[in-house]
Amino acid sequence: MPGSEFNIIQTFFTDLARSLSDWQGNSDIVLGIGDDCAIITPPDSQQLVVSIDTLISGVHFPEQTSPEAVAHKALAVNLSDLAAMGAEPAWFTLALTLPKADESWLTSFSSVLFKLAEEFNISLIGGDTTRGKLAITIQVAGYVPQGRALLRSGARAGDIIALTGPLGAASIGLDIVLGKNHNTYQCLSDKQQQAALLALNYPSPKIKEGLLLRDYAHAVLDLSDGLLSDLGHILKAGAVGANVFLEQLPLAESLQCLELEQAWERALTGGDDYQLCFTLDPEKWQQLKNIAPQFTAIGVITDTHELRLLNSSGELFQPRNGGYNHFE
Repeated sequence: MPGSEFNIIQTFFTDLARSLSDWQGNSDIVLGIGDDCAIITPPDSQQLVVSIDTLISGVHFPEQTSPEAVAHKALAVNLSDLAAMGAEPAWFTLALTLPKADESWLTSFSSVLFKLAEEFNISLIGGDTTRGKLAITIQVAGYVPQGRALLRSGARAGDIIALTGPLGAASIGLDIVLGKNHNTYQCLSDKQQQAALLALNYPSPKIKEGLLLRDYAHAVLDLSDGLLSDLGHILKAGAVGANVFLEQLPLAESLQCLELEQAWERALTGGDDYQLCFTLDPEKWQQLKNIAPQFTAIGVITDTHELRLLNSSGELFQPRNGGYNHFE
């Protein structure tokens, strides 16, 4: 059993990180784990893109969540931020707060963490380990060619609003984990319920999609707090409005137990979807759709400052809430 902070770092992170970095051969890393700081030499003509997220037990994931799911989600949600900027992952740091040094938990956590890191070619270069309520803070960095980062602020009136994939499954997964709102999932098969749980615990960062959107999108962000809330950031940054056509929302199969308006509510406000929402010129939409047929157009940017949710009859729809907010 690891007896100290330094043994935990060495056993579960340093050795694995060095092994992974050797496999990846990332030339920008001069010095990784093992000193007071890491040393990085960014590639020429590349801009460094940096993001950080903290996941706290009982807030961002249920307390009974497995260490495998915690590890995957902690890194995946940060990779999703890189995807939204059109950046290629490069390296990350990890600050891990643990209630106790549980060898079994740490083995499972680190195994999945490095599996995902290997998949996306990103290296752990440092971090910190402390004792307290379970919390994971990951800082990620990636590279994007000079001046080509995707931003929230480029939406233009007339742009199509589109998504990389379906919405709402993670919110059903959370209901299943918490054992509440049974009507939302009781009609689902075991396989469909498992799909909802996977959507909640093992989100898939849209890195390839983000790289593709460099050539098409005016504005991009990833959906963490719900489409309604997150699309609002694009509209505010661009000083524009939007019409969203509800019948065009790509609803996850997990929402089939719900009445249509309830499904819309989940798709708009459920959160934890980690799809990319983006805007682009209508002339480029068909070109992109030919390359990525899974993408879905859901609306249009307007020159107002109003977000309108419209059904097929042109009637306004008003959700009961506006998406997740930490301080509400």
